[in-house]
Amino acid sequence: MQVTGFKCGGISLGLSWAHILGDPLSASEFINSWGRVMNNLGLKMLPNVPRSVPAPGQPGPQKDPISAKRIDPVGDHWIPANNKKMDTFSFNITSSQLNYLQAQIWGPSHHQTPAFESLCAMIWRCVARVRTKSEPKTVTVCRSDPYSKENDIIGNNQVISKIEAGSECCIGETDLSVLARMLEDLGVDERKQIEEAIERDEGVSDFFVYGANLTFVDLEKINLYDLRLNGQTPTFVYYSIQGVGDEGAILVYPGPQGSIKNGGDGKFVTMILPEDEMAKLKSELKMNGLLLEDN
Repeated sequence: MQVTGFKCGGISLGLSWAHILGDPLSASEFINSWGRVMNNLGLKMLPNVPRSVPAPGQPGPQKDPISAKRIDPVGDHWIPANNKKMDTFSFNITSSQLNYLQAQIWGPSHHQTPAFESLCAMIWRCVARVRTKSEPKTVTVCRSDPYSKENDIIGNNQVISKIEAGSECCIGETDLSVLARMLEDLGVDERKQIEEAIERDEGVSDFFVYGANLTFVDLEKINLYDLRLNGQTPTFVYYSIQGVGDEGAILVYPGPQGSIKNGGDGKFVTMILPEDEMAKLKSELKMNGLLLEDN
């Protein structure tokens, strides 16, 4: 953890967190609980750190899960090497932009997908139009498990789902409503397959998830702004991921609560993608109304 103080009296808190400890929900709950301890408020709950017992290799299908990619052992480094130079770019999506996007996809229909799926459908199609020779026909969606036990606040419980469009599908020309429905309805949870692949190798092999396919990470249900120190709450919270594979990752999370810039209910998007794609992707996002000129 790094704390930076400013002359104005504000502070910046930075937390570096490895997935060997837990998923993004765990990281957020950890720092919120730390704030409660610092304020002498005590913990809402006792952290429960799952203690797994390594299981011997089990017979079964030898095919690796699509959502996780096997790599050469990384040892104590934890972060795999990329074949491409990666770049990170973040931008705001206002509530007005989201409303326009929903209207563009669904028109007057009341059967709309949530904002996350609609937003990711647009980004998926934009990425496909940039990668004309290698469209991402399979994507991964990571989100908090709504059925996980409330007291398991430290662990890797997020749902990891694959969505396969099929080889005959042209993502760059597919209707956005179709892509949004696919993201909402066709996800296949691959957590069990990932666990089985690791158990077959008795935990020796290394895998990574973020960027094995184009990966969309839903952080909307995480309590990003619950930290309280000296009666103050964060004005802005930012997430990023190191070690993202070459296919890239898109993080979607709420903007600052009550932000005028975001229209009160906007989103904040962080894209971690190959550097040579970023300029073209920004142009696509601008043409489709997701990226404003001043971004």
